[in-house]
Amino acid sequence: MIKYILFLTVFMNSLLGLAQDAISWYNSGIDKFEEGNVLGAIKDFNAAIKLNPKMAEAYWGRGSVYAEMEEFEPALKDLNTCIKIDPGVGDAFYNRAFVFMALDQPQKALNDLNMYILLNPDDINGYLSRLDILVKFGMRSEAYSDMEKASRLKASSSSEFLQRSRIRYLMKDTLGCINDLDDCISQSPSFMEAYYLRGKYHYEFGNDNLAIQDLNVYLLAKDDDPEAYVIRGECYAHQNEFSIAASDYSKAINIDGTNPTYYFDRGFFYLQLQEYQKAQGDFIKAIAYDHKDIRLAYFNLGISSYHLGQKDKACEQWRKSENVGMDYINKYCN
Repeated sequence: MIKYILFLTVFMNSLLGLAQDAISWYNSGIDKFEEGNVLGAIKDFNAAIKLNPKMAEAYWGRGSVYAEMEEFEPALKDLNTCIKIDPGVGDAFYNRAFVFMALDQPQKALNDLNMYILLNPDDINGYLSRLDILVKFGMRSEAYSDMEKASRLKASSSSEFLQRSRIRYLMKDTLGCINDLDDCISQSPSFMEAYYLRGKYHYEFGNDNLAIQDLNVYLLAKDDDPEAYVIRGECYAHQNEFSIAASDYSKAINIDGTNPTYYFDRGFFYLQLQEYQKAQGDFIKAIAYDHKDIRLAYFNLGISSYHLGQKDKACEQWRKSENVGMDYINKYCN
């Protein structure tokens, strides 16, 4: 009897030792994954699984690493195993949804996110991820419901603040979306996307000086974004700083030289500056690249040509603008 108890005690201690070793390997795998050492992480998760084949979290960890590496078949296999062993590991549903989206299986991804939200009803990330799929499916009422929930849930990381800001913006919560970006930048001052987004929102809300300040920071770090130059240029144009506005549009055109709107807008700035030769060239480019309002482009081209002393050409261009240039045709072309 004593030997049996002693043996049982030794056996139980041995099991506890194995379990502890598996947990150690699992924790080491998590650490390596967070450090970016994906191969080392997989090796450690392999060791944990070998010691404890029923450790659901180790399959979740290894499956998550495979998903990060875009090796979706082994990722799916591991995440399936994790959920089979322990359906309460909510993160496995979340990560498997990511895999299903990568495999273009949005309905399965939606099912997994529904399960994740059921297990984690207060996590904003579940609603943010599900929202993308609901929008893709055109499920407007469900998407709006998730937007409302996400807008009320607590955000803690800089990325969560940024995503919640986008939602509050869509819900026309002007103050809320700016406050979220303030918190995002306060937490991560080098998060450049937040400066761009806050600058864009300030511009749309009519706060041109604040928009310029944010876009200045953003463009110092990312000087290859044409839309950022365009937005800043618009802010300067609102302040009648047409020369600076034209300069920003020139930078945008250097990056994307086929956007008709860039030429059209810069041409308008040149008109304000009475630089008619440059304006004429821009409106010709806007027309060549098929500007969405071709009639107005011809009308402005006609104004440029007229100021350059090219009356016949201006009249021809105003005629192409149809009714937009009718008054000018009646006044200058008859």
